[in-house]
Formats: sequence, C-alpha cells, structure tokens
Amino acid sequence: MIVFDLEWTQPFGQDSMEEIIQIGAVRVSEAQFVQDEFQIMVKPKYYRHLNRRVSKLTGIKEARLRDVGVPFPEAIRKFREWCGDDVVFLTWGFD
Repeated sequence: MIVFDLEWTQPFGQDSMEEIIQIGAVRVSEAQFVQDEFQIMVKPKYYRHLNRRVSKLTGIKEARLRDVGVPFPEAIRKFREWCGDDVVFLTWGFD
C-alpha cells in the first residue's frame, strides 16, 4: 500500500491558482511497517509565490523550491516510477 500527501502553493479554499509543490509518500507493508519513502519538491510554474500560511505550516520556502524543485511532469514521472506498474490511485478530499 502507498500513502501519499501533496502540498500546495495555497491553502484549500483560496480563490487564486493552486499548484502542487511537494509530493511525499510511504510504501507500507501488510503488517503496517514503512518499507520505503518518496519525497520530491516541485517548482511551481504559474503561481511562484507561496502563501505565508503554507510556508509556515510546511516549512517549505520559495528559495528551496527554486534550488531543488523540479518541473511537475518530471516529478510525477519519478513518483509513478517509484510506485511501480501495478498501482491504483484512490483519493479523498476536495483537491
């Protein structure tokens, strides 16, 4: 089982554009032990300024995204490779 979390440029419910800035995931065994971890920073393309609340909550700074962030297509490709071929994504939430 893979459990993943996404961080965004804006808090949920803001009217401005939101972009994914981080993908984090863990692979969990049937016995509920973490077997592997994945994390990648995503450089925003359109909305390059982080909301202060998001930065405070996540600890992610704009400079870090500029320095180590990768474009979203590359990030999602790496995430899918890490997940493997036999994967089904289920989500819950408004995002």
